[in-house]
Amino acid sequence: MSQETMSMSMSQEESWQSQLVSPEQRLSALLKSSRLADLTINFPGHERCLQAHRLVLAMTSPVFEAMLYGPLAEGEELHLHEDPPEAFEWLLEYMYRGHIQMPEVRLAVQVYQLASKYQVEALMVLCSKHLQETLRPENLAEMYDTAVLLEDEHLLQRCYEVVDLYPTAVLSSPSFGLLSRGALRHLLQRPLHIPTEVILLKALLAWGQARRSTKSLRDEISDFLPMVRFLSMTTDEFVEHVMPSGVLSLQEISSILMNIKELMDVPLPTICCPTRDKRLCYVDSLLRRLTLSTTPALARSRKSARGSIFVHSSQEQILIMNLRTTNTLLVSKLECKGIHPTTGAAAVAIKDSNGCVIGSATSEGPLVEFEEHVSLRPDESHCVTVRLEGHWPRGEMGDFVATTEGVEVEGKIAFTEGRIGSVTLHFWCFN
Repeated sequence: MSQETMSMSMSQEESWQSQLVSPEQRLSALLKSSRLADLTINFPGHERCLQAHRLVLAMTSPVFEAMLYGPLAEGEELHLHEDPPEAFEWLLEYMYRGHIQMPEVRLAVQVYQLASKYQVEALMVLCSKHLQETLRPENLAEMYDTAVLLEDEHLLQRCYEVVDLYPTAVLSSPSFGLLSRGALRHLLQRPLHIPTEVILLKALLAWGQARRSTKSLRDEISDFLPMVRFLSMTTDEFVEHVMPSGVLSLQEISSILMNIKELMDVPLPTICCPTRDKRLCYVDSLLRRLTLSTTPALARSRKSARGSIFVHSSQEQILIMNLRTTNTLLVSKLECKGIHPTTGAAAVAIKDSNGCVIGSATSEGPLVEFEEHVSLRPDESHCVTVRLEGHWPRGEMGDFVATTEGVEVEGKIAFTEGRIGSVTLHFWCFN
């Protein structure tokens, strides 16, 4: 081969630099081609190995700087026994390319842990923000361990919000079994706004089944059984769900049942929580708001729009009819500007599909507060009526559909004083 041919060949081989205009492109090309690589990364127990450049790793992580350039620097091979290969490969791409699309939740959790281990602080911030944005009841268990382990207060706070609003969905999630024992204990120290202890019991049983090895199910979950308020269950709930589970002895079952029925003074077994109160915690900070409003189907004349009639308290007016919801709502307050009696107070009632009153209250203004929450069930149609002395719309009704955080409500609402009908519900929903 002539000198000229050899020169042309070398020029073509080395021309990759000239095709790349930015440092990011050059680093990306190095990662893809393994050019100039001076480090082989192995994952014992896995076939995959990666080629890398010591300088790039050291520039991104003080831990790698110490491992690769410190007094106890590694040789040409780096053996990472505990790191998941797929997550480390994603971390490596971040080191070379900078901002890239965040992975799905499972991988993002692993990347976050690696970023913490190797002190890649900028990536830690990105991972935490990404997990907060993608957090859902069904994937909370995958993130909760990491939030506790890394003491990420922002992610933990977001987890608390989801647990407070969607406790049933969290406890019923198929991924609940992924929680470590420590994370489960941490989670159960939170107030759980669940309608029945059966939900918690089923969650513990599923968690125990997911983790069982040589232990019995009772031994696996024995630390958490005292957290279940068996005495707040009904007899039917206990017989249907607790007895068949096999986690209590016959003597424990007998003792707890007699205490539920309060038949005699029988000592409780040590595994049983003595609390009889239900867990639901109705605090204003957990109240949600949903405004029900409609627009008129046809344009109305100015005279018609302003029109209303004067009604007396003996006449019951329909404010909302055919009210249906996708979830059980526990209504605490109702707000409507149309409730403005001329004299005295307005009487507001919520009725079920049979016309029976399930909640009532009086008010002298737009805000109506019920002494006890009113339960709107998803399998029933409800209506809201008002009795007052004052002006009321001419009886026109308009359709509405309103949604918020997984809750959908639909029905018909009365127009108020010629304006678009508007009623705001204040409610709890523990999905």
